[in-house]
Amino acid sequence: MTATSPQAPPTLDGLLAEHAAARPGADALVLPGPLGFRRVTFAALERRVDAAAGGLLAAGVGPGTRTALLVPPVADFFVLAYALLRVRAVPVVVDPGIGLDRVRACLGEAAPEAFVGVAKAHLARRVLRWCPDAWVAVGAGPVPVPGALSLRRLEREGARRGPFAPVARPTGTPAAILFTSGSTGPPKGVEHHEDGLLAQAGLVRDLYGLGPGDVSLATFPPFALFGPALGMTTVVPRMDPTKPAKVVPARLVRAARRTGATVMFGSPAVLDRLGRGAPAGTRLPTLRQVISAGAPVPRDVQRRVLALLDPGAQVHTPYGATEALPVASVGSDELLDLPDDGICVGRPVPGVDVALVRPTDGPIEELTPDRHVAPGEVGEVVVRGPVVSPAYADRPAATAAAKLRWDGSLAHRMGDLASADAAGRLWFAGRVSHVVHTAGGPLHSVPCEEVLNRHPAVRRTALVGVGPDGDRRPVAVVEMLPGHRLTPVVADELRALAADDARTRSITTLLEHPGLPVDPRHNSKIDREALGRWAAGELA
Repeated sequence: MTATSPQAPPTLDGLLAEHAAARPGADALVLPGPLGFRRVTFAALERRVDAAAGGLLAAGVGPGTRTALLVPPVADFFVLAYALLRVRAVPVVVDPGIGLDRVRACLGEAAPEAFVGVAKAHLARRVLRWCPDAWVAVGAGPVPVPGALSLRRLEREGARRGPFAPVARPTGTPAAILFTSGSTGPPKGVEHHEDGLLAQAGLVRDLYGLGPGDVSLATFPPFALFGPALGMTTVVPRMDPTKPAKVVPARLVRAARRTGATVMFGSPAVLDRLGRGAPAGTRLPTLRQVISAGAPVPRDVQRRVLALLDPGAQVHTPYGATEALPVASVGSDELLDLPDDGICVGRPVPGVDVALVRPTDGPIEELTPDRHVAPGEVGEVVVRGPVVSPAYADRPAATAAAKLRWDGSLAHRMGDLASADAAGRLWFAGRVSHVVHTAGGPLHSVPCEEVLNRHPAVRRTALVGVGPDGDRRPVAVVEMLPGHRLTPVVADELRALAADDARTRSITTLLEHPGLPVDPRHNSKIDREALGRWAAGELA
């Protein structure tokens, strides 16, 4: 077992070792098995991580080695992720749900030197020419991978060599490269350093009071990875993590009940499925907190989920991005008492500062006082703090466009718009790139959509612009609830809603869409770029 010396700074894999020493027999993982759930103790997980680290290092995967990691959230995923952190390699993580062409582009950009994946990933690598320069291949999962070192072989080799001796990370080398989903542009590899990952884990722990004794029902792999480092029991339900909007609600209910889950992590799409599809009479008495990220959680979704929980339970919605998470947070106790007139994402979390600045094309080197918007006005969100990632991997232009200095500290432009109320709460106004610039002035996507979403027959809307820059025609693309259509009567009702609010008065064009396209990772963020092209074709 790896020991962390008192002088050494903490690491995620070091925290796992500490929990294994303190609570060796406690469950670290609860995973789907052929006859129910399979449990892995902290001691067993730590033994495998330590052995795998030794085997990886013997195979040439060590400090600074960029390593593609394409393994679903099974036991091998946790073993390999923590083992790669332990040898101070650089895991390169790409969500396969973004599409094979995009995965290839991401891996081509990162140029991993090692490739770790299940048999399906290795097959795609050969057929689609992923990572042609990777000189180490490791196979995970139950299906053998011809020509690759098996994880079991690496573990045997590592165990033969004895306890893993700590190694140092090369100065300036990131601890991981996590690719964005590309929901608002091409996916980019975000460099995260060890202190940033620790800051993220620590903030999530402290914000929501998590730690040993908690049982986390994790439907989103990045959050699941923090579980063992925080001493929690991490439960992975039976689902396809690349298609969260298709999760079977009864499976989530069964997993929560059988494991006594106290906290659940899931995207808004997962919560919507759970709230709408849980069997009648479902109660989840042990679940005291539900944490959802990736997109704002509509209030009706929160209310349906809360109806499954005991009094005192909350739905928390942290706000952030792959580049900086969490930035702000709000709980349902506070949110549901606020006026239903927009999307509140809460107050900045401890240690993270937020500024709202005038949207500006091109890079900004320094945040100066003249850039701040007036109180109550909408501005671009700029954040600084320990959770801010330093750079995009191999993309200096993108880094320059997104990073700036704020009183000498590194800060990040979120690309989002928001306003702040008198209590310091942030109200989300959509992406900078989604503003519809009309002849009468700019229209912000989310506030306009919230007005139209009040109609009882509407599931959601998306504001897009059609026409030349600066003189776009605002178009509301409407997805109706099942059993409803955008009839002339409903369209007139929506136009009346729009006319009653100054923000939406200029929106008169409506188009019905059978199902708004969403991002591949969370299945929650609306792809307005694609809808804009579709609307232009419909109105041509």
